[in-house]
Amino acid sequence: MTDKKMKNRRFARSLYIAKDIKKGEMFTEENIRSVRPGFGAHPKYLEKILGTKAEKDYRFGDRFETEEIK
Repeated sequence: MTDKKMKNRRFARSLYIAKDIKKGEMFTEENIRSVRPGFGAHPKYLEKILGTKAEKDYRFGDRFETEEIK
């Protein structure tokens, strides 16, 4: 990404953990949200993530990374 695009990412949205999630729990609309800044996975992946099980523990405020999407 160019410097300009990186600066503008803070205005974009991305997926973040809204509630603590234990390994094996399902991702739901209540525990993962699309918020700003845009430094995590793009919200277009939300539908793909919902209903899948967490492969590790997550804490409130963690960002969901694109590499974690299967």
